[in-house]
Amino acid sequence: MRNFLLSIFWLASLGNVIQLLIMLSACWILISGTYSFSELSLSVFILQVFPWLSWLQPLIISLLGGFGIWLLGVPVLMIAFLKFIAGTIIGSWAFSLAKQIPVKRASARRL
Repeated sequence: MRNFLLSIFWLASLGNVIQLLIMLSACWILISGTYSFSELSLSVFILQVFPWLSWLQPLIISLLGGFGIWLLGVPVLMIAFLKFIAGTIIGSWAFSLAKQIPVKRASARRL
């Protein structure tokens, strides 16, 4: 169980690094003046900034339907920030639980 919780912690940490990179690139785009905050939606970010991720848009719409269409219209910085906060909460929760579980030492077996 401890290894599972630590895996969740490390995956959440990796996801937070990716979210920070997304937020930095979105901030760079906003500072450069190419898009305004409300214009830089998730759909614009996927299709025009990173076109190699264009396969995500039909996947989101097919999995989430109307909610997916609404989600693609939300500004990317809001979504990235919320995902960053959620990843931090989940990662810290998993790490705090893993800290409470004692480490089992491997016993040496003689044949």
